[in-house]
Amino acid sequence: MLIKEEKDILIGSLLGDGCLRIMERCKFPAFSVSHSENQKDYVLWKYEKLKKWVKTPPWREERIYHKNRSRKTFSWRFQTLSNEVFSDLYNTFYKNGKKIIPENIMELLKNSPLALAIWLMDDGNRNHQAVFLNTQSFSLDEQYKLADSLNIVYGFNVTVNSHSRSKGKELFRIRINTESTKKLKGILKNYLLPSFYYKIPNFSP
Repeated sequence: MLIKEEKDILIGSLLGDGCLRIMERCKFPAFSVSHSENQKDYVLWKYEKLKKWVKTPPWREERIYHKNRSRKTFSWRFQTLSNEVFSDLYNTFYKNGKKIIPENIMELLKNSPLALAIWLMDDGNRNHQAVFLNTQSFSLDEQYKLADSLNIVYGFNVTVNSHSRSKGKELFRIRINTESTKKLKGILKNYLLPSFYYKIPNFSP
């Protein structure tokens, strides 16, 4: 059974860069983590928190940039074993194999500042005195669902803003406004890892 800390880490990661998948010949899902080379310590931290579910420690992976075959990038990753304990979150966050924002996201974020911290460390960035969450991979309706959840659970002022265009499609992301970013500091002060302090303006624990 997952303890609350483990579940919150998984929820925050699923809102960010993490994924659950059911591999070939497996009945249950496995959780996978992958971050860039400069976030190696973050990968190791997640591994330490989840290692009772992991057989192989994190490893360094080389990738070839698809637009320039001579360009290589490196990341650090690990994967848990397939286990029934991940099935509930898989059924919550996936539909036909695609990651979604579930209807009960507000409930999942309640009393879970660690999940919010993980989400920010995975996919957040500062912009002047505000903070953005890079939610472009989710549909516009799902992003509004996330914004509403943050507004209600934390009393934030969160909007969904136009960000860019890709292949003729307009992309959006979530913005936590300046005043709410001040609140964010207090909420995350005990959860944000030092290497990610830069993601919140004027942050100090």
